[in-house]
Amino acid sequence: MNLMSMRTIVASALVLMLLGGCSSKKEKLVLPSVNNQFEPVLAWDHTAADGVQHFDSSLRPLILDGKLYAASRTGLISAFDLESGKRIWTYDTRRDSVIGFWRLLSNRSNTTARVSGGLSHGFGHLLFGTENGEVIALDPATGDRRWTSKVPGEVLAAPAAGDGMIVVNTGSGFIVALNPADGSQRWAYEQELPALTIRGVAEPSIVPGGVVFGSGSGKVGVLISEHGLPAWEEVIATPQGATDLARLVDVDARPLVVGNTVYAIAYNGELVALELNSGRTLWKRDYASFRNMALADTVLFIVDSVGRVHALDRRNGQELWSQTALERHFLTPPTVFGDYLVFGDSKGHLHWLDRRSGDMVARHQFHRSGMYVAPVTNGEYLVLQSRNGELVVLRQP
Repeated sequence: MNLMSMRTIVASALVLMLLGGCSSKKEKLVLPSVNNQFEPVLAWDHTAADGVQHFDSSLRPLILDGKLYAASRTGLISAFDLESGKRIWTYDTRRDSVIGFWRLLSNRSNTTARVSGGLSHGFGHLLFGTENGEVIALDPATGDRRWTSKVPGEVLAAPAAGDGMIVVNTGSGFIVALNPADGSQRWAYEQELPALTIRGVAEPSIVPGGVVFGSGSGKVGVLISEHGLPAWEEVIATPQGATDLARLVDVDARPLVVGNTVYAIAYNGELVALELNSGRTLWKRDYASFRNMALADTVLFIVDSVGRVHALDRRNGQELWSQTALERHFLTPPTVFGDYLVFGDSKGHLHWLDRRSGDMVARHQFHRSGMYVAPVTNGEYLVLQSRNGELVVLRQP
């Protein structure tokens, strides 16, 4: 493990201590009572593999063309029929082969492929990355490996695809563009990183002609698709304070692009709206987070650094509502599901808010190992994945 990786792990641990609150060892966080207005409709549940366990991870399921894809940190990638839950195939990254169900049960290995970034798709590929500096493309129909590309750093966020390329943001500060046909490198852009960062990086957003990125140094910028040189960079968080922890300014949330506007947020920084073409600040507000944001119509939803949930008008940054009752409960990023804003927590609860008012309307517990990534939806189904690898698929209530 290199020095930079160790520093990011230490920073992440310190951030988690702060979020959990360490002022009083006797203090016990209690969830507020909720009068459930409905019960979730369970479509099916399944144990996909052994999940991510206690490791920091952004590994998430993917819904694509009537199938659900899920991965474990050890290297098992599985495809399921979304409607029935029937397993279609399982690919073992360690063995480089598609394996049958009984072999899956009888050939468990203590080795791990350290799968960490994904799942995503583009150009007909199922895409993910590893902490070993690999980007891997599979055939979504069969699970067969199409290519593997080595990149200079851990792949801690899902690869992005578009504008004729596949782009990854690595933990070492390199943003790398790959050729979709064979994974060969087109260009690489190196960012300067501070001595201490949170373990995690922002997934890039690809727009026609450019790649929108966030960095561990508190910057948001656009790289030109053709050659990877910067079109502009803007600082949205400046290191302040006497300690390294207070000076963390990571932009780990994926920048959202709507029309000609980029929305970005930083840890110990601000929420900003920037003009896509120039980087000019349109508005900024005092919210800070490292979690991905959600968007519905003209409303931007964020879970801030300590677990407060906010809704803002994306056109001007005006706050519409704020829900503070779940502060310090280690929430996942939010997901819009019909009339609701949903997110999980570290104890395995799924929280439902009325997305127009912010009122809590339901809470249900699924797996005590906890949830760590935002629920995934296609509008009809909602997919949860626990740290132990359990999948829960719900229908609209």
